[in-house]
Amino acid sequence: PKDRIYRFGEKDNFWRMGNSGPCGPCSEIFYDMGPDVGGDPQQNVMGGEGDRYIEIWNLVFMQFNEDEQGNKTPLPNPSIDTGMGLERIAAVMQGEISNYHTDAFRQILDKLGKLCRGQYIYDTRKLSDSELQKIEADNVAYRVLADHARATAFLIADGVLPSNEGRGYVLRRIMRRAIRYGRNLSKEASLLPVAVEEVIALMGGHYNELKMQKSLILSTVKDEEKRFLKTLDQGTEILHAEIEKLQKSHQKIISGSFAFKLYDTYGFPVDLTHLIAREHNLLVNESDFAQHMQLAKEIAKASWKGKSLSTDAAFLIKESQSLFNKLGATVFTGYNRLHDQGKILWLAKDNQIVDHLKEGEEGLLVCTPTCFYAESGGQVGDTGTMETASGFVQVIDCTKNHDVFFHHIKVTSGEIKTEQSVALQVDFKARQDSANNHSATHLLHAALKKVLGSHVNQAGSLVEPERLRFDFTHNQPLSAEQIVDIENLVNAEIGQSEDVQAAVMTQQQALAEGAMALFGEKYGDEVRVISMGEFSKELCGGTHVTNTAYIRAFKIVSESGVSAGVRRIEAITGSKALQFLLKNVRENEMAREHIGYRGGWENYLYQEQKSVSEYIDQQREELKHLQKELQKAKGQQINIDDFIAQAVEFIHEGRPAKLVTADVPMDDRKVLSEITDKIRDKIQHGVVIVVGEGDSSHPIVVSVSKNLVGPYKAGEILQKVAQDLGGKGGGRPDFAQGAAKDRHHLSKAFSNIRESFS
Repeated sequence: PKDRIYRFGEKDNFWRMGNSGPCGPCSEIFYDMGPDVGGDPQQNVMGGEGDRYIEIWNLVFMQFNEDEQGNKTPLPNPSIDTGMGLERIAAVMQGEISNYHTDAFRQILDKLGKLCRGQYIYDTRKLSDSELQKIEADNVAYRVLADHARATAFLIADGVLPSNEGRGYVLRRIMRRAIRYGRNLSKEASLLPVAVEEVIALMGGHYNELKMQKSLILSTVKDEEKRFLKTLDQGTEILHAEIEKLQKSHQKIISGSFAFKLYDTYGFPVDLTHLIAREHNLLVNESDFAQHMQLAKEIAKASWKGKSLSTDAAFLIKESQSLFNKLGATVFTGYNRLHDQGKILWLAKDNQIVDHLKEGEEGLLVCTPTCFYAESGGQVGDTGTMETASGFVQVIDCTKNHDVFFHHIKVTSGEIKTEQSVALQVDFKARQDSANNHSATHLLHAALKKVLGSHVNQAGSLVEPERLRFDFTHNQPLSAEQIVDIENLVNAEIGQSEDVQAAVMTQQQALAEGAMALFGEKYGDEVRVISMGEFSKELCGGTHVTNTAYIRAFKIVSESGVSAGVRRIEAITGSKALQFLLKNVRENEMAREHIGYRGGWENYLYQEQKSVSEYIDQQREELKHLQKELQKAKGQQINIDDFIAQAVEFIHEGRPAKLVTADVPMDDRKVLSEITDKIRDKIQHGVVIVVGEGDSSHPIVVSVSKNLVGPYKAGEILQKVAQDLGGKGGGRPDFAQGAAKDRHHLSKAFSNIRESFS
């Protein structure tokens, strides 16, 4: 009917995607929730901000292309773009005025309410403005938690883990926003993990990936919440102190240096600083913050001591752009050859363009073509030599900027000039070792996904002749069994002697064929795909072996954490891996001989014997037991009467009491406590202080007779002694324990405590 059709102007009924691009008029479909909907009657009208009329559908008639000046030209192929809100349809069908009141959210909101000993208020129609204002902050927090818990669960199930860049940073911001709102609801309860678990229970039946990845999802959320709450409490306290100081002096701007200190020193997210600042009607000096951030990056870059010669970055950027515009991209021939003939096009020294370099001088050289690989994709640049008719050059490194290859060189004899022909020779051994490690990195990436799960993604890498380093997304340390499984998978693929295929194709075709692309990497229209049988297929521009057999062997030498949600594996390949393994075997054989395990290789592989590590563990336990027995025996030999004879007498409530100080050279706290008890029981009325002796710290034990507790507290006495010994401790009024770092001042400590009692 005509009375249900409303005509609005371009502001409401014309859709654009931005300042320019496809656009056209639109028709919005609203659902009338009825006159009983609460709120401001003046807003509960079509076009108002009330809850009575809910937009559920939008039809955009794409007719024009609009340029930045606002000029519209008809599209050659007009279309109708349909946008429909699924959850809004669900709300309408369930008679609810909000998506959050539907069964897609109620279970989560109710669970959070019980945990917070509160509740989400669904019906606010009968509330006064003051009552509504009071509960709205909590209602918003509930909604943020429920919504962000869903996003968190699905992102982690899709393989995204919290990090400081790319999609991982998006997830981290979502999670941390939810955690902060959860903190507003409850200081004690852990809310985000509970909300996420409810999401899995609610939606896991339809989205199997949620159930399959439940363990990973929950452990990731719990780890991130624990880590962030520590940061949040510390950072919030510091930020609020700064805000209070600014408000007292009537200032409105938080300095960029302060925001950067919060971020750099305490890990406090700058977007959270902005949010809290806005809540207090303050702003953050963004340009100042950006300057501090840029300076920190430059300092970090300058402090890295690589093998590349020092070159001003601005000079390189300017010259690379100029060279690219003039000469185009450097032609790289190094995939197929390690020696070539080129022509020197450009030379530089100390940020100055020159036409020649003499013996002993260092500088930069650009030639084309080149067979030297330029550092990129985690793989270091090639090294090698160059020779012209008049000079010989050592190539220290090769880097690139704007697709122009810069050879970092040192002239070792004669001189070289621009326009000269030059013979190029890449260091074969270094290139081969780098190729081994780069191909092994691809196999490692695939093996990690198979052993740990599809959530594993590359987070960084370093490929050099000596080793490989691979950073990947995973939120817990690898077990010894997992490391063995990964090594076995990689070495099995090496043993398969698979040909390594390199193919150039469109990015779309590569992804359709299942090739892995690294998130955040920029790829051109055409990409290079490296395939190793059915095991690994990745987009990669690096150099590789021609067959996996050339890698020979793969050995993980370390596994560690880099940052939250990111682990690091370092490994070696080829002859280095074989040398490492042979050395370990020799040492193992020697150790087995020492413990009496002898025999041929059949016994070594098949006979069921205790491993060397099991034997060592057994010996350690026996040694620990013997040490305890020895300490006990020493304790029994100690004559406590000698200590009592040197006691200091003092008067308490008219009765004589004794202070006994004892230097006992042992580290067993149990034995020291027994000695302390024996002395206390024998003197009956007094204070006993015993200081032991350990390797890095020295135990302190203080005991006070029951009838002296009150004016004399064991913990306070211990603190006085520990203060002179660089230690600390605590305990009950009648008994306290602690540790000292330095025994050199023990005589002084005992003397000071005796004086305080005399």
